[in-house]
Amino acid sequence: MIPRLDIQFPLRCQWQYWFGKKYEPQEGEYLLNHARAGIVMALQAALPNGGRVGVVAYNCHTVANAVVNAECTPVFVDVTEDLKVDIDSVPTDLDAIVVTNLFGIRNDIEVIRKRCPEAVIIVDNAHGYGLPTEGDFTVYSINQGKFPALGEGGILIANKGLNESMNERVTAIYQALPTYGFISQLKLFCSMQIKAVAYSKLCYWLTMRLKKSSYPQVHQQVLMRKMAPGIRRLYSAWLPYAEEAIVTQCANAEAISKLQYPIYNPKFIWGNNAFMAIVRTEDPKVMKAWFAEQGIETETHFKNAITWAKQFGYIEGSCPKAEILTKQLLMIPTYRKI
Repeated sequence: MIPRLDIQFPLRCQWQYWFGKKYEPQEGEYLLNHARAGIVMALQAALPNGGRVGVVAYNCHTVANAVVNAECTPVFVDVTEDLKVDIDSVPTDLDAIVVTNLFGIRNDIEVIRKRCPEAVIIVDNAHGYGLPTEGDFTVYSINQGKFPALGEGGILIANKGLNESMNERVTAIYQALPTYGFISQLKLFCSMQIKAVAYSKLCYWLTMRLKKSSYPQVHQQVLMRKMAPGIRRLYSAWLPYAEEAIVTQCANAEAISKLQYPIYNPKFIWGNNAFMAIVRTEDPKVMKAWFAEQGIETETHFKNAITWAKQFGYIEGSCPKAEILTKQLLMIPTYRKI
């Protein structure tokens, strides 16, 4: 079975984790343990007294949770059928908006800026590695299961043109964050190794049988600290192959879209890096079963998005397109040729 998520930790990466060359951040770049920590940092710097923050309803619960951790209030906005922000659903009086480029599908930031001229824009590229830095802040994720799937890591970039007070606040917040000690780095190493074994070809059949569908505890304290030195080493080693990996995933997504499927006319879409190929279908169970027969795991990603959003004040019916898409989108892995 090809797992939906790319979670690997081969011997060469284990060596690099401890002995490779560390990635050194560029100006305005902050290396963190998670992308969600970057969202919290950006909001704390931009809105130290809190505010109303736009959040895409079809999304991971970690985004709304980051907004709450920054002592701000989430305001949910809808998505279009091609998974971009539905601009008509965006209130014009927001204090900030987190623009999530779902699956690497790029939004038009200038259109959003015109809609909300006073809002701080945080571009969430947790799925969009390779997309440009835009807005006022940009966050990326390099967690296991993301692209690149390196481990417990995120990157926050304070973009050029940010006002001086915001720059000073975000720098001060970062300097105060704790770092990984040897024991915490060793625990992270062991955790990554366990996940890699669970997702390996030999063990994944058992992992799938042990998986349980559950709703996570969405209101959680975001643990914020600087990126582990081992993840910085892995990132440094991976960078020379980034462009090649993106080309490979895009080619795999294109090939997937041309396969012969058991239901009529499924609609495919994928983003700049083809993190996953997304298919919209009215009967995802049929397609999911077909892929399982081919030895490929698929899933309705963010299928619990509306349930999560309700725990942050979402009112049912306010984002109707997102509610429909949670039931119709199936994610297909692209990191291996199918």
